[in-house]
Order: sequence, then structure tokens, then C-alpha cells
Amino acid sequence: MAVPPMAPAITHTMLTPRTGVANVREDLADLIYEIDPYETPMVSAIGNKEADQPQTEWLQQRLAAADDNAQPEGFRYAAQGATPPLRFSNVCQIMFRAVTVSNTFRVSNAVGGDEWDRQVLLKGKEVRRDLEWCITRNSLKTTTDPRRMSGFQTWITNGSMGAGGSLPANGNGGAAPVTGTPRALTLDLVGDAMQAAFVQGGHPRLAIMSPRLKRVFTNLAQGGAGNSIVAQNIVQATQPSPVTIVGAVDVYLSDFGRLETAPDIFMPDNYLELIDTDYVELAPLPGRDMINEEYAKVGDAADGGVIFEGTLRVTAPPAHALIGDLS
Repeated sequence: MAVPPMAPAITHTMLTPRTGVANVREDLADLIYEIDPYETPMVSAIGNKEADQPQTEWLQQRLAAADDNAQPEGFRYAAQGATPPLRFSNVCQIMFRAVTVSNTFRVSNAVGGDEWDRQVLLKGKEVRRDLEWCITRNSLKTTTDPRRMSGFQTWITNGSMGAGGSLPANGNGGAAPVTGTPRALTLDLVGDAMQAAFVQGGHPRLAIMSPRLKRVFTNLAQGGAGNSIVAQNIVQATQPSPVTIVGAVDVYLSDFGRLETAPDIFMPDNYLELIDTDYVELAPLPGRDMINEEYAKVGDAADGGVIFEGTLRVTAPPAHALIGDLS
């Protein structure tokens, strides 16, 4: 039998206030919760080697094509043409997130401790997100101020775009992919792109894609599209190598080796990038790699922020591949 409710409190009873009164303390948790993700798979996976100048250049050496090469016994020497290296360049981009906190706020009893320290930590994460956003895209380098670096997609000639589209012809960071007709992601597209990089000497180990495409790829690898045996080729795992990637990583066993697949919220939703991590790196200028700076005082506040100045070096563009126009 249910217990009947009692009568409400009598008039003038002191009740828990809904709008607050002077002698009741507020209940504020001593923690500020973050919700925005800050995983940066590509920034985490690739190497880091400093640049010396705002425009950094590098050379890529290719070998002459293999041939029959049968020579007569006792042959007489004849000079053969040398294969010169290719020269590439990219420019360093300045990224900055500002912090300004009043000195009064800094000495107040605030949630999270010193607000300056907390804001610097947040801005560092934001700059890292900005860097991931830039390097995964098809932005083109500009040498005029403000300088911008060429993104990964502008260097890649292996892979494919949809009908009517095309990848950059030269693979030197000077052109973006041309958009074509959207098409569905298939394992054949991945295999063709991996093969194209492999025959050029590359061994892509990391595939990054949007969270939506990651689900599409996982369904394919687990036997979707009528393929009942491919389920054997995907292993739920943490990374098998020393590369540090923050976030969920699967390992797909392709015809050309193990391929780590990671979702990246900063990737364009219609591209899949296949990366050989041995042939791409970040190149920050000395003393400009996610540095916390505090500027001279101009008032009763602390001013500064977090700065990154550097670029992306795709040291051997043929080692990688790109699949675009994915629906």
C-alpha cells in the first residue's frame, strides 16, 4: 500500500533556496570539464625535425628504372646519364592563440587554480588542433604575409579521385586535388592506392579518415559488400609500433603490410589519406614549437599565448596515397 504524501511545509518555514540567499554557500565543483576532443593522429604519428629558415627545402633522390642490363664481356666503358634529385620546398606558417588574464583573476580563489596556467594549457591544445587541421588538408603554400603551408593532399599523386576528378600532376605542393563525382569507399580502392605507393617504394602504415569514413571502412573490413573472408584481416589493437597515436586505432592486414587506421575529426569527410610515416615530418623553426610566451606588461593583466611556427615536409611524395570523393 502506497504511503500518502504529507502536507506541504507551513508558511514561513525556511526552505532550501532556489535563487540563493546570502548565508547559503554555492555548490561549485572544483573542476572545469572539457568536452572538445583534442586527438591529433597525424601530428602524433609523424616525425619532427627542425627547419632553419621560414622557407625550408629538401631533396628527393629517385633511382633509374630497372632494366635488362646485359653487357658484353670485356665491354668498353661509356658514361651514362645521372639521375638528379628533385627539389621541394614548403613555407613555415605562424599559428598563435592568445591569452590575457587580469592579475586580479590570477590571485583570486578560482576553480582550476591559476587561470593563466589553465588558459595556456587550453591554448596549446587549440594550436595543436589547428596544426592537425592544416596539415591534413589541401591548402596551398603562400609566401606573402601571412605565410601558409601546403597541406598533405597537395603532395600526393598516388591513389584516385572520382570520375572527372584528378590528383595533383606534379606532387610538389603546388596544386590541390580536383574534385570529381562522389563514389563509395571500397577495399579495392584502398588496395589500388596501397599498390601505387608500394611500387614507388612507399610502405603506408597509417590511414586517417573522418569518423564517418572510419565506420564505413570497418564495416568493409569486417566482411561488408559481400566479402565474407575479409573479416580475418582486421585486428582490434593498440598500435604495434613505437608511434604514439592518441585515440582508437585498428590494424588492417592489407596485401602490402599492416595498416593502422585511425579516425580524425579534422579530416575532410570525403578523403582517406594513406601515410608512410617515414617520409613525412613536421619542421618547426628553432624555439617556435608550441612555445608559451608571456609578453611585456602594458596594464594590470598578463598577456601572451602559445605559438607554433613551422611547416610540413613531405620528404618523398610517392611514398603516400590519397583516395578522394568518397560518399
